[in-house]
Amino acid sequence: MAEVLMRVEDLSLHAGGRELQHGLNFEVRAGEVLAICGASGCGKSTLLRHMIGLQTPQKGRVIWTAGGEERDVHGDDPPRREIGVAFQAGALWSSMTVGENLTLPLELYTELDETQRERQARFKLALAGLPDAATFDAEPSSLSGGMRKRAAIARALMLDPPLLCLDEPSAGLDPLTSARLDDLIKRLKCDLGTGIVLVTHELDSLFAVADRVLFLDVETRTATALGPPAELRDHGPAGVREFLTRGAANTELEAA
Repeated sequence: MAEVLMRVEDLSLHAGGRELQHGLNFEVRAGEVLAICGASGCGKSTLLRHMIGLQTPQKGRVIWTAGGEERDVHGDDPPRREIGVAFQAGALWSSMTVGENLTLPLELYTELDETQRERQARFKLALAGLPDAATFDAEPSSLSGGMRKRAAIARALMLDPPLLCLDEPSAGLDPLTSARLDDLIKRLKCDLGTGIVLVTHELDSLFAVADRVLFLDVETRTATALGPPAELRDHGPAGVREFLTRGAANTELEAA
């Protein structure tokens, strides 16, 4: 059994004074891609923000368990360096070059000198599929949407975190660029053993990369399924099957 990196216990999500989800319980494991999906407004990105410590839960806990020592993500010693995050729009600092964006975490949290920081940044850019040396000195605004996503992933990997969180990485990308990003996610999981939490509504990406899927139901406001995507598509609850087949499962039921 793979190491458990994070444990979510009885978590409730609230936004704008209303409850989005309640009673969420699941684990995140090393070397797996856990996809969080559900209809718009179900709280996918809100859940991710709770998991990385940006939002404090009104009820429940998020516990970091990697290394055998439990730490509350919202406590006095949060695992900031152990969780890499790539936000939907990339969130690269526009006032910095790509290289400066990547070396900043190393400046803040390591004793590496400038040459070592640059070497690490160029390596992570290449790992993320941006091997062109000129990318290091480029402005984020000069990159294509797909390149910005990759640069954001490279920055999230700078401190070699055991857990990588990706918020809608395929949003706004064309199908070919999205497929290449899926390939990158699979390589990171296989080559580095990184645990990955993926928030997505792209079914092609979900089936291509996810080992397990956590489905957040917008009506019952809780998780109604957790398991391998193909298994949930074929044998999951009706609402989950309908979502994962774009309504085809419901049509087949009516026809029968």
